[in-house]
Amino acid sequence: MIPLCIHSHFSLVEGTASPKQLCQKARALEYRHLALTDTDNLYGLWPFLKGCREEGITPIIGAVVTDPKSNRRVVCLVENDSGYSNLCRLITRRRCDKSFDLKTALPCFSTGLTVLTSTPEWLAFWHEADVTVAAALFHGSDAAGLTLRNLSRRLGIPIVAAPETFLCNPEAFAIHRLLRAIAKNTSFSRLSAADTVPNNAFLAPPSVYMQRFHLWPEALAAADTLAERLSFTGPNFGLVLPPWFDSKGRPAALILRESAYAGARKRYGEDLPETVVERLEHELSIIERMGFSAYFLVVQDIVKKSPRICGRGSGAASLVAYCLGITNVCPIKHNLYFERFLNPGRKDPPDIDVDFAWDERDAVIETVLKQYAGHSAMVCNHVAFQPRMAVRETAKVFGLTEAEIGRVSKRLPWFWRMEDATENLLAQIRNMPELRSIEFQDPWPEILGLAQKIIGTPRYISVHSGGVVITPHPIDNYVPVELAPKGVPIIQWEKDGAEAGGMVKIDLLGNRSLGVIRDAIANLSENGAPLDEACWNPEDDPPTQKSVAEGKTMGCFYIESPAMRLLQKKAGTGDFDHLVIHSSIIRPAANEFIREYLRRLHGAPWKPLHPLLEDVLDETFGILVYQEDVSKTAVALAGFSHAEADELRKILSKKNRARRLRDYQARFFEGAFRQGVLKECVEAVWNMMASFDGYSFCKPHSASYARVSFQAAYLKTHFPAEFMAAVISNQGGFYSPFAYVSEARRMGVAILGPDVNQSEIHWKGKEKTMRVGLLSISDLGRATQEKIMEKRKSGPYRNLADFLDRVRPDASEASHLIHAGAFDALHPRESRAALLWELAVWQKSRLSKTDLFSGAPPPEKPDFPHDSEKNRLRKTYAVLGFLCDRHPMVLFSETLQNKGIIKAEDLHRYAGKQIQTAGLLITGKVVHTKHGEPMEFLTFEDETGLMETVFFPETYRRFCVILDKSRPFVLSGKVEEEFGAATLTVHRVSALPKTE
Repeated sequence: MIPLCIHSHFSLVEGTASPKQLCQKARALEYRHLALTDTDNLYGLWPFLKGCREEGITPIIGAVVTDPKSNRRVVCLVENDSGYSNLCRLITRRRCDKSFDLKTALPCFSTGLTVLTSTPEWLAFWHEADVTVAAALFHGSDAAGLTLRNLSRRLGIPIVAAPETFLCNPEAFAIHRLLRAIAKNTSFSRLSAADTVPNNAFLAPPSVYMQRFHLWPEALAAADTLAERLSFTGPNFGLVLPPWFDSKGRPAALILRESAYAGARKRYGEDLPETVVERLEHELSIIERMGFSAYFLVVQDIVKKSPRICGRGSGAASLVAYCLGITNVCPIKHNLYFERFLNPGRKDPPDIDVDFAWDERDAVIETVLKQYAGHSAMVCNHVAFQPRMAVRETAKVFGLTEAEIGRVSKRLPWFWRMEDATENLLAQIRNMPELRSIEFQDPWPEILGLAQKIIGTPRYISVHSGGVVITPHPIDNYVPVELAPKGVPIIQWEKDGAEAGGMVKIDLLGNRSLGVIRDAIANLSENGAPLDEACWNPEDDPPTQKSVAEGKTMGCFYIESPAMRLLQKKAGTGDFDHLVIHSSIIRPAANEFIREYLRRLHGAPWKPLHPLLEDVLDETFGILVYQEDVSKTAVALAGFSHAEADELRKILSKKNRARRLRDYQARFFEGAFRQGVLKECVEAVWNMMASFDGYSFCKPHSASYARVSFQAAYLKTHFPAEFMAAVISNQGGFYSPFAYVSEARRMGVAILGPDVNQSEIHWKGKEKTMRVGLLSISDLGRATQEKIMEKRKSGPYRNLADFLDRVRPDASEASHLIHAGAFDALHPRESRAALLWELAVWQKSRLSKTDLFSGAPPPEKPDFPHDSEKNRLRKTYAVLGFLCDRHPMVLFSETLQNKGIIKAEDLHRYAGKQIQTAGLLITGKVVHTKHGEPMEFLTFEDETGLMETVFFPETYRRFCVILDKSRPFVLSGKVEEEFGAATLTVHRVSALPKTE
C-alpha cells in the first residue's frame, strides 16, 4: 500500500522530518511513490521534488486543507496542471479569506483534484457537486470507518486507506511532542494526548499498513490504484516573467531599445561612442533572445518611484540597466562582466537588486503590490530553529524559569547558526569559553539532546527582506499566497523555491546609507549650501580619496567595519578601483590571499598562476577577487562554457554543496589537464576558488556600493557635522551612537546637548556643531517627540512648567528629558533634582481628582544642593548613551594616572613592544581558527582614537566572559604593525571600576 497523507516538517511544529529525509526513508522501505500533503501549504514542494529525483521516487503532490471553523481536514491530491493551479487557489483562499468555508469553497476549485475526506456530510455533498472524492480511512478499522464504508458503497465511490504520517520513525514521537509543546507554549507536564498525533503516525513498511487495514483490503487496493493514477509530478512554468503593457500595443523589445538609447544619450551625450553602441546592441540582442525585455521595463518603472536608488548585484554589469537609470555605475568604464548577469546558456532567472532609502522602501513595495494587485506578492522566508532558539524553547518546555534559561541562552553566541552546531550539542556548549563557569546539571543534558534534534526544523514563515514576484497571470495560479502579520501578501516559497519555480524575483531592498546621504544633503541645503548632485563625482575628489586611504571611514556605508578600515590603512590607496577590489576580497575564507594581494600591491614581484589567466586576473594582481573571476577562470583554464562556469560559481556559494562540487572539481581538473596545465597549478587555482566558500561578491555589486561609499566619504570629509548628524539620525549603523559621537568629536565637531527649544526630532549639523535630536533620548516616545515639535510652533517653551502643561508627557519621559539636559538652558541655575521635584508636584496635581492647591499657596520648593558632576554625567549617560561635552574615558584619568597607559593615537609608535592601554569596547567579531577554536577581533576607543585588537584563542577563553560595553578595560599586549597599520595583540585584560 502507498501512503497518501504524509506530512513533513513544513507542517509547522507538527511534522518532524524534512522532505529529503522522508524520501530517503521511502526508498529504504522500497516505496515507488511518495505523497507530500503538508497542512494548508506547499512550502516544501521544491525540496520534496528534488528529494524524489535523487531517490528515484515518483512524487504525488497534494496538501491537507483544513476548515477554520470545525478544524476538519481533507486531503487534496493533484491529478494534472489544472488541479495544481486549483490547489494553489484553494490554499490561498484558506489563508487569506476570513470567511472561508471548506465545504462550500472546495467544489469551485476541485477540477483536477482527487479529494479524500472522512466527514460523511462532506462526502455526500461533494459527490453531488461532481467533485472527484473518495472516503478516507485515516485511522484503520473503527466505527467511524464502518460508517464511511457503508456510505461510500451507497454512493458508489471508493474508500481509500490514508493513514496520516507525521513522523519518519517511531523515535521521532519525542520530537513531535516537543514541537507541539512549543507550539502551544506549554510544558511537557501539561501536554495532553489530544495535543499530539498517535505515536504510530510514522512512515511504516507496507506490511504494517496491510496489517492495520487488513479487514478492508479494498481500501488498500484503492490507495495503490489512486497512486498509480496520479501522474502529475510537479509544475513546469518555464520562466515566469512580469508582464508589460503598452497602451499603443508596441512590443516590449522595441520600447526597451528606445528607452535604452534615450538613456544612453543622457549618460554619454548625443554622439554615442562606438563602444557604447556595440555594448548596447550586444546586450539588447541577448535580452530580447532570452525574453527579458519586459522585465527590464518593469524594473525601470519601479525605480522611477524614488529619487535615490542603488541598483546592485550582477545586474549592475548591464549597460542597458545603467542607461535605464536602474544602476549608477558605468559598466564600460569599470570593465564589468555582462555574462555574470545574463548569458544565453543560463537556465535560472537572474534578478536585479535595487536599494531604496530604508524608510522609503516599504512605500515603494506597497505601490508595486497595489499596481500589480493579484499578480504580485513578496517572497517568504522559512525561518528555522537556530541553536539559541532551539535551546531556549526546549528549556521552556521543561518548565525552567526565565532566569535559569537566561544563565545559558544569554551567553550563547548571537551569531551561532545551525550550520555551526555539531552532532553533540552538549559537548559543544561545554567547550564554549563563554559557558565554562556553568555546570550543566539535570535536566540540561536532556534539554540539549532534544534541542539538537529540532535545529534546522522550520519554526514559522516571515517576509523576505525585499524579494517581489510579479506574474502575467494571477499569482495564485502558480503558488499559494498567504498574508504576513503586517498584511503583506507573500508566496509560500522562499527564494530558492521561487527560483526553482521559474519565478523572476525583483529585490527591492532598504539601504540605511541612502537615507543618510539624502538627509545630509537636505541638511546642507537647509544651511544654505546646496549640493549639485548632477555634476557630483565624489570618487574623483582628492581629499575624499585621502580619507578613504587612511581608513577614516567610520559611518561610511560598506567601508566602516574594523576589518575594512584596517585593510584600507594597509593598502594605503583610496581610489575607486582599489576600493572595489577591497570590498570584494574581504571575505571570511580569503585571509591568506588578502595578505598576498597587499604584498603585490606594495610592489612585490608576481606572475600569473598560468599564462591562460594573464588577461583574466591582471587588474587584481593575479588573485581571484570577484565571483565572476571564478567563472572567467573556469572558462579560460578548464574550457567551461559560460553557463557551466556560472553554475560552478553558484555551487561554491551554497551550503550542502559537497556532492555537486566534487563533480565540478573533477570536470575542472580534467578540462585544465586537456589544455596542458600542470597539476600543481590546477590545485593552486582550485584552492583560491575554494576561498569563495559561503559568500562573496561580484564586481558589479561592489562597484555599485563603492559609488555609495564614496558619496558618504565625501560628505564626511567636507561636511562632517551634517554627515554624522545624518548617520546618527538614521540609526542602525555598524556602531552605536556613542561611537559616532566620539568620531564626530575627534573630527572637531562640538556636540550640543538636547534642548526642548532647539532640538528637532533628528540630529542636525551646521558648520562644526551638531545638535542632539530628540530621538536619542531613551524612552521618549515618537508621539511625544512630534508633540514637542508641534506645540513649539506656537512659541518657545518658557520653563519646565510651561512645557509640562503644553506637552503633557509621561512622567518617565519628562524625567529623561531632565536628565538629558533638555531644560538646562531654561533653568541654568537650578539643579536637576529641583526640576525633578517640580515634575513630581506637577504629576501629583495632574493625577489628583481635585485641585490639590486650590485656595492655598503652592508647596514651597526646598533648597536643593547643586548636582555633583559625576552623578549628573552618569545620569546623562544613562539616558543618552553618550556624553556631549567629553569622552567618558576622561573620567578615569586619575585612576589611570601613573600606570603608563598608551593612548590610541600613539599606538603606532610602539610597534613590536609590550604596552598597556585603556579604552571602551565599541564592537567585536568572533571568528574561528582552522582548528575550530574561537577568537575575537575587538575595537576599543579612548578620547584620542580607535584601537583594533586581536584576542587569540587562549586570551579569548580567559577573558571573554568579562568583556562588555558598560565599563572601560585596561589591555596589556604587544603592538603589531603590518603594512603600516598598527593593531594590539592582547594578552591580558582587567576591568576598571565604574565611576561613582
